Amino acid sequence: MVFDPPAKSRRRVVGRLLLPLLITVALIVAVVVTAAGEETRTELDYLDEIKAQGTELARSGAAIREMMPRLREIGREEFTTVMDGVSNDLAVALAFVGSEPPVESLIPVWSLYRQAVEAWDSGVETLSTAILQAADQPDDATVANQVGDGLADLRAGDNLFDDLRSEVVREEVPEPVTPLIDVNMFPAESGGLASLAGTYVAAARASTNNLGLLPGLMVSQLLAEPDWEVSVEDQVVVPFTETLVFSVVVTNIGNVESPPETLSLELLAGEEEVPVRATAVVPSLQPSGQITIEFDPMPVAPEITYTIKGELIVSGPDSDPSDNTQTTEFIVNAA
Repeated sequence: MVFDPPAKSRRRVVGRLLLPLLITVALIVAVVVTAAGEETRTELDYLDEIKAQGTELARSGAAIREMMPRLREIGREEFTTVMDGVSNDLAVALAFVGSEPPVESLIPVWSLYRQAVEAWDSGVETLSTAILQAADQPDDATVANQVGDGLADLRAGDNLFDDLRSEVVREEVPEPVTPLIDVNMFPAESGGLASLAGTYVAAARASTNNLGLLPGLMVSQLLAEPDWEVSVEDQVVVPFTETLVFSVVVTNIGNVESPPETLSLELLAGEEEVPVRATAVVPSLQPSGQITIEFDPMPVAPEITYTIKGELIVSGPDSDPSDNTQTTEFIVNAA
């Protein structure tokens, strides 16, 4: 005779067997959900970092796009400051893409971003070097091709980042809180590479900018001893004296050391055709260097209108010849 336990006993046995199984299943589900949640958070953190870097790179691109149309009028310091700043932002992005992403699902995102950053970095370096070379070596015919290569890399980086923006909105990729910002490093709205390269090379070599490696001596100030003053009639007057000691302040506003040059001083009395002249040597000056050159005393008489002129006789290259002369008209008071 087979023993058949009561139905209530069978239910208790089944319950004791199912409970551990249900607990195990629940734990497995919890672990899976937790792991999925951790992976999603990791993906979102990764995308957030790309978004943050994209915001900085968009500012860098805007700086390039604002500066390049002004190549005819900017200086070397402004150009290198902008391009170095862009390179620094790209260095941060290059370090970020130097390692593969933490989860496999982000590999397509990482690959596109890495290619975009590398293209931008190459484009900025090539364009910066070529523009300065164009300014420094006016006879170099190869720089236009180099400028074109740099522009091509910048445009390629823009296109790759645009592909990245499409990639992150795929269903398989966690949707970021805000979309990736558009980044444009290419410095023009439109135009062929060859045409733009020629335009930028011509602008880099324009005489109106200070991109090239050139000294820039200028007569920045004329001084007199005794000191002159401006009267209520806006006339420059000197207290009564029989001689005046003139000094000329010369500054190198260029970006390389200036060679020794000649400084001329001329004092013209009234309508005299032959002024009193003196010359001095201006020694080599480093960029932003300045020197005050004092001349021997010159005789003057009261109540005569004089014109004093300091002029640099520059034999070498000069970034701006228009600032090589300064004149002042004055009168000596009566005793």
